[in-house]
Amino acid sequence: MRKKFFCMIFVYMLSICSAFSLPMITQMETVYATYSRYVTASSLCIRKSTSTSSAVVGHYTKGAKITCYGTSGNWTKVKYNGYYRYVYTSYLSSSKPSSSSSSSSTTGTKVANYAVQFVGNPYKWGGESLTNGADCSGFTKAVYAHFGYSLPHSSISQRSCGTAVSWSNKKVGDLICYNQIDGVGHVGIYIGNNQVVHAGSSSTGIHISAANYRSVWGVRRIVK
Repeated sequence: MRKKFFCMIFVYMLSICSAFSLPMITQMETVYATYSRYVTASSLCIRKSTSTSSAVVGHYTKGAKITCYGTSGNWTKVKYNGYYRYVYTSYLSSSKPSSSSSSSSTTGTKVANYAVQFVGNPYKWGGESLTNGADCSGFTKAVYAHFGYSLPHSSISQRSCGTAVSWSNKKVGDLICYNQIDGVGHVGIYIGNNQVVHAGSSSTGIHISAANYRSVWGVRRIVK
């Protein structure tokens, strides 16, 4: 009798708990919290989708505080001009960067010295890894990114980066842009002594060549 009584009480209490908990569960909704980040690149591309080949719709300057809406792979979702867009997560930080510009602490020599460390590493079409493989513009993009400069992953697009300088005024750390061969352009980083470091091909990998080993389109100065 006592056992039956306790069983009835247990069932009664369970029904009360269920009555109160079910409405709470059914009313719960998923909420995606926003958060703030600071831009660390001197000029961060805002892209239409999560790809380096996606259209650039705008730029954020270094130190800008932006509202983020989550991540997708290596990309962070932001809202720009009323639309959800994407920026590369590597160029965002939870702390505000120093007010000094990248150019004040970075020199062309530092860029060149950093770049030549990767000589001998593999070439990979579409790659941006300095150790596991990069193509020509992926290599230059990754090198400059180390110093806070945001370049597109395209040898043709990189022709518009920085400022133009003449061949006679080129300096260590400048971007050397080459004319197209069979519709394909090429870029490398000038390291002095009429030499350039670049990701040449699958057979050469990242290596050093004479700066004028092929027809030059122009020189761009990324580091002022």
